[in-house]
Amino acid sequence: MIFIYLTLACILLIISSLLLRKASTTSCWLSLAIFIAASICFIAVYGSIGGVFVAISGGLLTNLFVAFIFGKTINK
Repeated sequence: MIFIYLTLACILLIISSLLLRKASTTSCWLSLAIFIAASICFIAVYGSIGGVFVAISGGLLTNLFVAFIFGKTINK
């Protein structure tokens, strides 16, 4: 069960960071809701304090990787 929660949380973090790449307000709110769902999965595994720290650091790290992998090129 722990593996399912961790896999689901990581997939939700990736979806959340991909939604943040769009600039619309709907995708930003949906990204926030998905990040909260990922936080709930991490809290279910690590407990209340540890889950929040893991969710925040995991979200930042995932956003960094998505920015590097799917970054837009600058055309001059």
